[in-house]
Amino acid sequence: MHWKHKAAIQNLMGRLPPNLGNPIYYRLQSTFGSLRHASPVSRLKAGIEMVRRIRRFNRSVESAVFLEVGTGHQLALPLSLWLCGASAIMTMDLNHYLKERLVLNDIQYLRRHEKEVRNLFTGISQSRLFDERFERLISGANSLRELLSLTNIRYRAPADASCLPFEANSIDYHISFTVLEHIPPVVLERIFQEGRRVLRPGGLFIHHIDFSDHFAHSDDAISSVNFLQFSESEWEGLAGNRYMFHNRLRIDEFQKLLVDLDLEILALDSKVDDDAVDLLSKGFPLNERFRNKDWSTNAARDAWVVASPACVAEASVRAPTVSASARRRPGATA
Repeated sequence: MHWKHKAAIQNLMGRLPPNLGNPIYYRLQSTFGSLRHASPVSRLKAGIEMVRRIRRFNRSVESAVFLEVGTGHQLALPLSLWLCGASAIMTMDLNHYLKERLVLNDIQYLRRHEKEVRNLFTGISQSRLFDERFERLISGANSLRELLSLTNIRYRAPADASCLPFEANSIDYHISFTVLEHIPPVVLERIFQEGRRVLRPGGLFIHHIDFSDHFAHSDDAISSVNFLQFSESEWEGLAGNRYMFHNRLRIDEFQKLLVDLDLEILALDSKVDDDAVDLLSKGFPLNERFRNKDWSTNAARDAWVVASPACVAEASVRAPTVSASARRRPGATA
């Protein structure tokens, strides 16, 4: 679908009250969009990536408490963490998007692809604990209520991640996966400030951000930096709705936001879209907000960030990974 047609549909749905617009938009997604062939694999892998990063900094997943910002329609990410040993996962969303049908479809997927799923977790989870939990999951979760009870996943929606109903120092890991790009910067600041309050000493923020134009995910005719050509008012008119809002923060702006909040960035692992770098080097028009940034900054596709409210002596900040082609073009575009 042409991205402007999709934008028009989303804006139309966004003008409806949530109790009316959300069910209609969900049906459209299930019939024509990304939920038509929804699979748990990508978010199972996201959970595994989080576990790897936790262990990189000599932390443990076993018996830990996680807080996920932005649940979405499924529970594959919390399930992945539970299979790796988490004791509780609090997951919350601004809107009630979670769908029992999709969650149970994911459980059916685990049953049908047991060997494939087990292979995903090889070497990342304690084999005895994983085997015991996996068997319980595929044999005993036949409703959303049963699943939540079995796994100690606690779902809250609608809920405000900037005003949490949790005591101070009660959470080990504050996490999200492709969520923070959909939140206005001023709200992001409050979410991280509240996250500092609830994190235990030694706790970590672990977040994956998708910096790309999300319309490019379903329209191959545009690039991952297509939305950088628009002014704030133009972009608001195109995507200023609850279904496609993107703050368009570049990786340097996100890094500055964390530093200004006195958070120590322990790791920043990013990927650059080389095709977008080539496009920018050939003079792709940019709005003035982005013109003075170098090509690799504007073309950062996604990143994993690990941060801490306290200094971790053994950790060091790592610069974003930049492709060879981007390094050969260090200048900013005009």
